[in-house]
Amino acid sequence: MRHQRLRMVCLRVISAFWLTALLSVGLGPGLHAAGNEKAKSPIPGAESGNYGLQYERSILTGVGLDDVFQYNSMMTTDYGPAYANIFTIDVDPQSGDTISSPNFLQCYPPSSGLFSYALCYYSGPDFPTGLSADNPALPCELSPNGKIANCTCYELSTDTLPSVVPYFVDINAISNLAVYNETVEVCGPDGSLCEPTGKKVAPVCNAINANALVPWADLISVFSPVKKLDYFAGSTICHDDGAFYAGCMTSPCYRTGEQDAEGNDLVECSCPVYEGPFEIGQGAQAGNTMLDCQPPGNHVWSAAHNPDARQQIDPVRPDGRCFPDAPPDKGCDLFSAGTGSDIQPDGPTCQHVCDAYDNGLANPGSDIQAGYSCDATLCTVLGLGQDLPLSTLATNAARLELMGLACEGLENIGNAGLGAIALVEELAQCSCCASQICGCEPNAQTAQEIDYLNDQQRAIQIKPQCDINHTLCGTQ
Repeated sequence: MRHQRLRMVCLRVISAFWLTALLSVGLGPGLHAAGNEKAKSPIPGAESGNYGLQYERSILTGVGLDDVFQYNSMMTTDYGPAYANIFTIDVDPQSGDTISSPNFLQCYPPSSGLFSYALCYYSGPDFPTGLSADNPALPCELSPNGKIANCTCYELSTDTLPSVVPYFVDINAISNLAVYNETVEVCGPDGSLCEPTGKKVAPVCNAINANALVPWADLISVFSPVKKLDYFAGSTICHDDGAFYAGCMTSPCYRTGEQDAEGNDLVECSCPVYEGPFEIGQGAQAGNTMLDCQPPGNHVWSAAHNPDARQQIDPVRPDGRCFPDAPPDKGCDLFSAGTGSDIQPDGPTCQHVCDAYDNGLANPGSDIQAGYSCDATLCTVLGLGQDLPLSTLATNAARLELMGLACEGLENIGNAGLGAIALVEELAQCSCCASQICGCEPNAQTAQEIDYLNDQQRAIQIKPQCDINHTLCGTQ
């Protein structure tokens, strides 16, 4: 066993060196791929949607690294290759209002087991930016040849952030060529056939959830809106000649043991660098100070580019709809009188929902029903129903701790139960609301836990749903 562990460590070091070398050769600023021909998946059966299993089998049988992974340097849009992180937004030609951004695919973490992904959206200079005083510095430091940026990024884990909160992937920026081709085949070139615009699950979601997108990466860089409350809204436009940025979407990331001052895990992601116009996902800072497009020192921003409309570079729900259980400006509203009035509380769907809430216990031997406690805490802690910006007491660390406590064991509800709850929230277009719509009631122990969690939220000046809509009040 000891020799096997040593062999895996050696493979990890070798593969990390190989991947860095691959990204550094031929992936320089402004490079355009020679052709757009579709490559057949190098893994037999990968097109079937079971990429993770095929990848695992290939590794276990000793297939060489180049047999299971080919980096995507295709011109996935007319504006640049995959690593340029390009996406487009549909805009109403009359009003100029955003209609949708189908390029962003909606993914959900696996409902069981511990899963993490990286968020590099705010990385760049060697000093903190944003609204919250506890934001860490997230530097993106250029490699000696200037073609790779080693970016410090947030690690977001289902240990504290439950699997009902989605993450997003730009279809144009999928780094694995086989997975990109499979995703385009299933979702269409713009991603519109897959969630959130369509009903299919994107193959890239399955690959990331199986940790099969990039060989030996610990986790993958994607987009999540959960940190938006800690940063200033808006974008910074950087369209000068000679502009360089790191395209971190779907880049491989590795754990280093580094943490911020609040004890939150940070990771390092290897992001290819591209030359061209880009937008930073933060607007003016405190005192209306604008961000510099070129950070001081040997640093670049992790960024992306929208060539079509208003430089918006994060997901927009199709047809003006909202994302259940997501933070403000993306997330659906909380429950209010009349929400979901067309859903029958005594119908079969609601019966399934209440069974899921009632039977999903936080852990063996516990009587606390995780769905109720999570609903009472998750969405308000994410900022829904709150006066923004949040109080300085509602630090990121405090909010994450509450989320982890309230949603512990949520996976015990099971895929079918979580699916029924998600269906009700989607139909009603509300967040953390299925139990209220269906008239489900927690047991006595859960009611006590909800009462405790509500008090913990009030202590950091977050209003629980009990104070907003008089539901999920627990034992008072």
